[in-house]
Amino acid sequence: MIDTEIKGKTTKLSALVKGIKSDSLNIRDCVDMHQFCAFWGAFDILNYFNDVVILVHGPSGCLGNRRYLPAMGYHNECDNKPHLSTSFTNKEVVFGGEKKLIDSLMEVDKQYKSKIIAVITNCCADIIGDDVEGCIEGLPEDLRKKVIYLNTGGYSGKSYRRGTEMAFKLLTKSLPSKKYEESANSESKMVNVFLRRWIGGQTKQEEITEIKRMLQIIGVEVNQLFDQGMSIEDFYKMQKAQLNVAACLFFGMGLFDELKNKFNVAYSESTYPLGLFATKKWLNEIITSLNLNVNIDELQEVKELERKRKELISQIGKGRHCIIWTQTGERMIALTKLAYELEMDPIVVGVEPAIVKDKFPIFEKEVLEDGFDVKVFVTKYIEDVQDLIEYLGDPIIFCNNNYYPGRTVFKYKLAQNPIYGFNGTRKLYQAMHDSINNKSSKYSLFVEG
Repeated sequence: MIDTEIKGKTTKLSALVKGIKSDSLNIRDCVDMHQFCAFWGAFDILNYFNDVVILVHGPSGCLGNRRYLPAMGYHNECDNKPHLSTSFTNKEVVFGGEKKLIDSLMEVDKQYKSKIIAVITNCCADIIGDDVEGCIEGLPEDLRKKVIYLNTGGYSGKSYRRGTEMAFKLLTKSLPSKKYEESANSESKMVNVFLRRWIGGQTKQEEITEIKRMLQIIGVEVNQLFDQGMSIEDFYKMQKAQLNVAACLFFGMGLFDELKNKFNVAYSESTYPLGLFATKKWLNEIITSLNLNVNIDELQEVKELERKRKELISQIGKGRHCIIWTQTGERMIALTKLAYELEMDPIVVGVEPAIVKDKFPIFEKEVLEDGFDVKVFVTKYIEDVQDLIEYLGDPIIFCNNNYYPGRTVFKYKLAQNPIYGFNGTRKLYQAMHDSINNKSSKYSLFVEG
C-alpha cells in the first residue's frame, strides 16, 4: 500500500514545469515567505545605493518591519539608513494621502538635497488609488527631476523577484546615459560580480575573497561588486567590464538585461557555483565568453577536489537515495546538482507549484533548455516525508532543520556559511563527511542548533 501511495505522489520536475508553461495546471496562489512581496524586493535594491533615499508612501508598518528584518536575515545589526514614510493614518486611508506625499517630498528634499528620492508604495496607498505620478509631475522642476517612483503594493500579487526587476529597470531607465572611457589597459579582462541576496558579515567577506581568488586564477579582474553601499557612480562604472557574472543569476537577471540594453555589457548565464561541477561550469562560461586560454581541469586544486569527490562517493555509497527539502528555486536546483555530483539518487520534496510559476524563468532555462531534471515527491505533510524515508531505507536528507532523529541529515546552513567556489566545495564535502559519520541524536530536535 505504501509503495503504491509513494509512486502515485512521485513525478518528474520537467512534467510540472511543462504543465505550468502550458497553463494546464490549476495552481492556487501561495505566499513564498522566503521571498516576500514586490515592495520588499524594490526596497532592497534601491537600498543598495547610498545616494538614493527611499520614501514609502502608505502606513509605516511595512517600513517598521523592514528596519529589523535584515538583522534576522543576514546582518548583525538593524538597517540604520533613513526610514522615511508618509505614515498614513485613518484620515489618509479615507480621504487620500496625495497632499501628505507632496508635503513629505518637500521635506525630504530639504533634508537630503543631494540624494535621488525614490517613492515606493505599499498596499494601502495602491488600494485607495493615490495618483503618485500626478503628484510628482506637479512638483517644482528641480525637485521633479530627482524623484523616481514605483507602485509596489504587495496585494497586487507581484512577488519579491518582480519588485527587484522593477527597481532595476527604474534605475537604468531613469538615469541619463553616461559613457566611461575604456580602461587604460585594454588587454585586461574585467567582470562585474553580482553577489547573492541576503548575505553579510564574515560569510560575505569569505565569498567575495573566494570569487576574486578564482577569477584571478583564470586571469580576470573584478571591475565592480554589486553590493550594499554602492553609489550611482559605481553603477555607471559597471559599463567598463566586458562581462557581468552572478552568484545567483536570476536575482540579478533584471539588472543584467538592462545593462546589456543600456551599456551593451554581456552576461554569463551560469549560476550558483555550489560544488565542484557547478564551479567549473561557472568559470568555464567566463573563460569561453572572454576567449581565455585556461584549462580548468588541469589546475592542481581541481584535481585535488576531484580526488575528494571520489572518496566521498565511496563513503556515501554510489546510487544512495537522497531527499532534498529546501525552498523552491536556484538553491533547490543547486543542491540537487550537488547530489548528482556525488552520484546519489535524489528526490525533492516540498516543491510548491505556485512558487515554480513565480520563478518560472529559472525553471524554463534549467529544465526545459538545459535538460536538468529530478524526481519530485508531491506532498505538504511531514508525515508523508517520513513514510518516504521509511520506504527508501537509509537516505541522506538535505534539510536545514532536523525533523528526522536518528537519520543521516545534511543540514549545512547555506545562508549562514560560505558555499561558493573551490573553498566552498571543500567545506560542503567536509560537512557531508561529518553528517555521514555522525547520525543525528534522537533528541536532536531539542538540543541541536
